[in-house]
Amino acid sequence: MLIMSSCYAMAQPTTDLGVQVAAATYWGDIENANYSKSITPVVGILGRYNFNKRLAIRGQLFTGNLKAEGFFENANIWQSGQPRFFDPVTGFETYPRNAPDFNYYFNRSFQSVEALFEFNFRDYKLGRTKKDNWTPFVSVGLGGFFSRASRVGSFILEPMETTPGFYQPYYLDNTKRLLSNNSDVLTLTIPVGVGMKFNITKRLGGIIEVIVRKTFADNIDNLDDPKRFVINLASPPVSYPEKVSGMQLNNNDWYATLAVSVCYQLWSSKGNCAIYDKIKK
Repeated sequence: MLIMSSCYAMAQPTTDLGVQVAAATYWGDIENANYSKSITPVVGILGRYNFNKRLAIRGQLFTGNLKAEGFFENANIWQSGQPRFFDPVTGFETYPRNAPDFNYYFNRSFQSVEALFEFNFRDYKLGRTKKDNWTPFVSVGLGGFFSRASRVGSFILEPMETTPGFYQPYYLDNTKRLLSNNSDVLTLTIPVGVGMKFNITKRLGGIIEVIVRKTFADNIDNLDDPKRFVINLASPPVSYPEKVSGMQLNNNDWYATLAVSVCYQLWSSKGNCAIYDKIKK
């Protein structure tokens, strides 16, 4: 009996596979963001290896959209899709500077991959229906985030050096001629989450989780190093300062998800000693 009890107490690793649906939101350099219009859908898959009833490691891959509407004050802004004008006197195509409301928005699709460690506050095992069948938990890990430029949304204008009072798109690179809303994003993320796990059947479990992610990019909202675009409208600059290069710890772009997942137990190890395995049969 002592041997059987000792065997039963030892950890039995399990493996789960799941799908998730989530709502995502962003916060960063856009001010007074309207979050009622900034909630976007996210879907994904996850795999989990449970070392024991308290510790697990999870990998997940998901895709979705991020968007926001708000304000970016004291900047020359133009909205994609608005009309442009051709001045027959100067021969320049000019972009009208945004109205004084400084309305700003962006919309990006993205993909992300993450690895997270999980700690359960209670003993928990997927497949149990009478005990160890629910627990709050926390998670922390490392991820990667990629978003291809969409050229959708507001972008920055700069005054034309040769013709005061006329504006042209601000280009990130004089060779590639990239607009400020036409830049890909590839960055590391640090996800930190809290949630609840619970069992539905002997094979199915559910998860409700909130994850907040620190990113090391500053142009998810198409405002790379945005302080350089804030201007004195009474005496606007001819050109903007160069952006700070490299990955910055103080970048302001974050995003978060509220996810609901359903997991299925693919595999559960046998007991940790032969005597217990025979008794269990």
